[in-house]
Amino acid sequence: MALGYREHAQTFVSKNLVVYGINDKDASNAREWVEKENLPFTVLLDPDRNVGISYGMSESESERYVANPAHGRRPAVVIDEEGCIAAWDPDMNTVEQIDALLAGL
Repeated sequence: MALGYREHAQTFVSKNLVVYGINDKDASNAREWVEKENLPFTVLLDPDRNVGISYGMSESESERYVANPAHGRRPAVVIDEEGCIAAWDPDMNTVEQIDALLAGL
């Protein structure tokens, strides 16, 4: 996931879009992940998976944030300049997916 977002970081900025990752771990683990992957976006903490459950991608008892492995692993949300969700995906982690996302915005 990080590679595509790093490659497109300036494009998101030029379109006045902000990307947020979502993580159900604690702040320390999330910070380590951001630093290790050199992520160019903020990670929102959802330890109780309330956001994921609301969007139908998480289950409170699952071992993974995205309960169904076929649906992805690393959720992200893109917010536009008006503060609205421009895109939401349980696994926007390939360069091709990010290219398609940007082409549609």
